[in-house]
Amino acid sequence: MTSEGQTHTCNHVIAHWVTAEERQQIVAAIAYARRVGDMAAMPLLLLRLTSPCEARDSSRAQTVCRA
Repeated sequence: MTSEGQTHTCNHVIAHWVTAEERQQIVAAIAYARRVGDMAAMPLLLLRLTSPCEARDSSRAQTVCRA
């Protein structure tokens, strides 16, 4: 756990999103890959977007608890 005010980071080999901004960057990268036909990038981007991640889950839980 990190204290309030610190950011969480994903330490997996395939880094997952933790913040809403990181999630939006991955969504934009998926849209770009689809637009240019880069289907080789899609599995990696989808893993980054959809795989479970303790860093993200713990960051989201702290955000909900503070609200």
